[in-house]
Amino acid sequence: MFFEAPQKVKNKISHPVRDDVRLSALWIGHATVLIQMDDKIIITDPFLSETAGEFARRVVEPGIEEKNIPACDLILLSHSHFDHLNYYSLEVLESKITANSKIKTSLVFPEDMENYLPRYNMEMIRLKNDKGYTSSIIGESTDVNGIKVTAVYAQHWGGRYGVDGFVWGDNAFTGYVIEYNGMTVYFAGDTGYDPVKFRQLGEKFRIDLALIPIGPCADCRQCGTYNHVFPPDAYSIFTDLKAKWMIPVHFGTLHFAQADPMEPVYAFREIVRTNKAEEKVHILNIGEQKILIKK
Repeated sequence: MFFEAPQKVKNKISHPVRDDVRLSALWIGHATVLIQMDDKIIITDPFLSETAGEFARRVVEPGIEEKNIPACDLILLSHSHFDHLNYYSLEVLESKITANSKIKTSLVFPEDMENYLPRYNMEMIRLKNDKGYTSSIIGESTDVNGIKVTAVYAQHWGGRYGVDGFVWGDNAFTGYVIEYNGMTVYFAGDTGYDPVKFRQLGEKFRIDLALIPIGPCADCRQCGTYNHVFPPDAYSIFTDLKAKWMIPVHFGTLHFAQADPMEPVYAFREIVRTNKAEEKVHILNIGEQKILIKK
């Protein structure tokens, strides 16, 4: 599987931005979601490459052609690990910025991540996260052309190569809450589970859409590790947040340790069925777009 070419995605959407949409999400793969909130376009942890470092290879191609990715108002980076910070993908997005474009692209990232970021032709905004959320669930906020972006609690680790984050005390990891025109989207990045902290987030924000990872997992029917939620924890985050809808991400895209990259979603479907949450949880195929609010 590791050396096979990525599977093709059929019927890719060529025009992801629609005039009749208030809120939509197109899952490009892994943690990469293209979000439309009225007239604003947001992308999370853009990853378009075939490999993430040397040990994780893409098993399904990106869910949209690069030429059809629109210029984005906002690019969110959650942390520096290879499957979330991808330089090639940022260069692709940078190429969308033209002198005549009406869109001003902003790149938002957590404090300390600047150590791994080149300078791009876009506004680069660093948000503090309370030194890894040691005493607060809320970090800094910023306004990006009317979009309010808040760094929020995540339970993960920083650095680029694994051990460097621990050795250097790198706290560059975060989740985000995005608020615009009365709509609120939560993007978890990578995180473990803390029931107290996520319930507090649910009290702080009225979340419409939650984008939550469900893998990779060793035993996908068990609770996760300190740094990564598995399907049961991911569903708990959704209920703790009291979000209207959830789209699971971070599965089925890269070949990690588990034999079947789709195993997380098999387990997650069982949880959704057991809780009769099919109307709230939207499990997408790579390249699929869900329209949540129409005009």
